[in-house]
Amino acid sequence: MDHLETPAVHRLLTSPAGRLLTSLPFEAFKTRSLPREFGVVRARAAADVALSEGPEAFLREVGAPPAPHLHDRIERALARYARLRGAYDETMDRWERVFWGDGESTPDERVAVERERREVSERRAKPTDIFGFLSKEHLVPPVKFETPPPEDARTRWHHELAEPERLYGFVESSAAEEFPRVERSATVRGPGTVEYLLRFRSPSPHLSDRATARVYEPVDIDANTDGDVDLPTLVFHSGWGMFDDQLTYWPEEESVARALAPEGYRVILPDAPWHGRRELLGRYSGEPYIARAPVGLFTLYSAAALETAVLTDWARTEGAPAVGVGGVSLGGTVALHVGGRCGDWPESMRPDLLFPVGMPGAIDQTLLAGGLTKLLDIDDALDAAGWTGAALHEFAPLLNPPKTPCLAPERVFSFVGSRDEMAPASTARALLDEWGVPRPNRREWDCGHFGVLAHLIRDESFRTTVRRELDAAARDRRNRESVTA
Repeated sequence: MDHLETPAVHRLLTSPAGRLLTSLPFEAFKTRSLPREFGVVRARAAADVALSEGPEAFLREVGAPPAPHLHDRIERALARYARLRGAYDETMDRWERVFWGDGESTPDERVAVERERREVSERRAKPTDIFGFLSKEHLVPPVKFETPPPEDARTRWHHELAEPERLYGFVESSAAEEFPRVERSATVRGPGTVEYLLRFRSPSPHLSDRATARVYEPVDIDANTDGDVDLPTLVFHSGWGMFDDQLTYWPEEESVARALAPEGYRVILPDAPWHGRRELLGRYSGEPYIARAPVGLFTLYSAAALETAVLTDWARTEGAPAVGVGGVSLGGTVALHVGGRCGDWPESMRPDLLFPVGMPGAIDQTLLAGGLTKLLDIDDALDAAGWTGAALHEFAPLLNPPKTPCLAPERVFSFVGSRDEMAPASTARALLDEWGVPRPNRREWDCGHFGVLAHLIRDESFRTTVRRELDAAARDRRNRESVTA
């Protein structure tokens, strides 16, 4: 029977040659390349809304200056992208019918359609061959900002500033009455996994879309769990700007989900708001998070935290004896918010464990001094809108994880890069100190921010910790239940 395969690039990254990804030269190269990479996807996002309006309209939409000398080349690029977009739309319509429609399909048909969807989605998401010349000309900014002035943000969010639980909290009675219904797609076979999608209305009142997540389970649950179908579950969030399963290679999929699921675990990889399948028209994956800073940041954190609560509850209804929540970079920040905000949520929504990776501990400080701020001109956008350090600190109750966790500190297991300047390791250490997380629970890799993801791919320590702690939490719960039965 056919199944999705582990991409060759993952095998390369886990080989001895992949050690280069944790080196300082690679960190410097990857950092320098970011503006151009995001320039390409910014051009593609602009093409999605100005495809038939000509070069001048396209350049206005992309946020670039006039460039009459490039009009002919832009016309050709837009024509190429129009053909690619047509192929993408046709493939997505077919994929939607196969995975969410009422018609019958065979497992091999679903594998073929999923494989085709990923290939065309990747060509459409990152068309460097089509729009790369614009980023080389330095015409395309990496972000099209719409930064709100501080006074507007204060007016809009004054209730939440006074009571952050308004933004991050569930009211138990209304949660029971209005709890989102979780839908499940048809399955597809992966490399030792069964995979499917979940979707549900986002519980955030500040979003109007559906949350989506990809789930990975063992192919043969009975064989992998000794007859027990109650799978310990990890909900793991990706970093900012990731395209998730819109690409043929998703590092978190291979290094976390497809590594753990065949061993008897369920792994859920959510799409963060505005990321992956939730990309907004005219914006690339994750762009509103930066473009609307600082409001975009806490809007995403709160929505992703509440969506994690829904996924945790869903896993419990599926019989999960233990649920852990983790994530890398932005996803690690979401995990910290979950761990710091879940105390007032219904019990079924609270995780048992936290596994934050490569995350800052103070978002207001990171906006002011993090490596990404100057690289993507976030500092200029904040300055132009009037955001001073004092104004950002005023929004710290919404931006930063709380100073005390709702989980026992012994149930938090962190992984950071000791030389990380984009998610400053010093702020992560300070928060973990405040939370009282034991030193043996903290691991520091000798690397920068991009090296953190490389270690997640190559280093077994994260997966070993997740297995050990999920298994221990599952045993504890089963023992408690057997005593009360």
